[in-house]
Amino acid sequence: MSEEPEFDYDEMTRNTTVPPNLNFCLKGFQTEEKAKELADWTYSFLKIIGAKLNLERLDGITIAFDYPKALAELDRGYATKFVLTPSSEFAQGVAMAPAVKRDGVIKTHIVFDANVFVRFMDTDDEQWLWIYYQLAHECGHVHDRHAFDKALPDLLLTLHDFGDDLNKTRYELGDNCWSEYAASRLSAEFYAGQVAHYEEVFIATLEGLDERTTAIMAKFAEDNDGLQCFRSLCAEYERIMRFVSYLLGHIDGLGGEVDVAPKFKEFLESEHWLGQYIIELDNTFDELWANYGKWTSYEDFDGLGTIVLVLVETHNVSAVVQDRQMYVSIH
Repeated sequence: MSEEPEFDYDEMTRNTTVPPNLNFCLKGFQTEEKAKELADWTYSFLKIIGAKLNLERLDGITIAFDYPKALAELDRGYATKFVLTPSSEFAQGVAMAPAVKRDGVIKTHIVFDANVFVRFMDTDDEQWLWIYYQLAHECGHVHDRHAFDKALPDLLLTLHDFGDDLNKTRYELGDNCWSEYAASRLSAEFYAGQVAHYEEVFIATLEGLDERTTAIMAKFAEDNDGLQCFRSLCAEYERIMRFVSYLLGHIDGLGGEVDVAPKFKEFLESEHWLGQYIIELDNTFDELWANYGKWTSYEDFDGLGTIVLVLVETHNVSAVVQDRQMYVSIH
């Protein structure tokens, strides 16, 4: 009878990239002892994750019972009017990894909802692997943002000149797709079962998509606001392509076999009209991943946002540029 391999924590974490003396901010806990216990426990697992992912630029971890307030009050190290809020579209967000700037260096700070994350202390909890995955996924953002910033410095958290508003829009439409694909691919091995959740979210987002876009076009027929129509369609298609990006990244992180996601496989085989665009998105991700960390321009990522714009154009809505200004054409 073969014996289980011995688990050597010290050997596994010997080359961890987690910063020593990482800052933890725990809010709303009944006692300091409980807060410290959770912080120490979390740090021990961060060291495991940091042996596989690059967490050098992890700024810190905030775990708060008032999650929305913690997000809104996070010191991001730069001037911005954008207020961080929990995601609630088709899936309730319990964790976020926003970019921050410290002494001129772009880092990532992870914020967790303590109402969920306190269960991480109980390894017998049925949600334990899922919570561990949430930690690993957010660490995937830390790793990828570092790689992106090294390859393309002076782009993140800057007023970058994209040449015109359409280039800027194209980049922004693809940015979140790439971010979630990369984080999902990097973290997939920490909990393979997460694929089922990503399937459900994608299917839930797909349901009613045609009705939502039809309503957007009907609204344009009433108010003739072309720019708002364009923005609303972009938001719809960016969202569904972003949610499928989680799924594609997770599948690729598990080896690339779509069989691990049977519901998604069934969707692709159904010849749904959106399928061809998702296949194109996956091919674009493959090209970007093959050149990981060696990108030379934000234009390397143009293919992602272009797919969203092409989907918008299926409604005869498109954007054109004149003298660097973007205008919407609807016909």
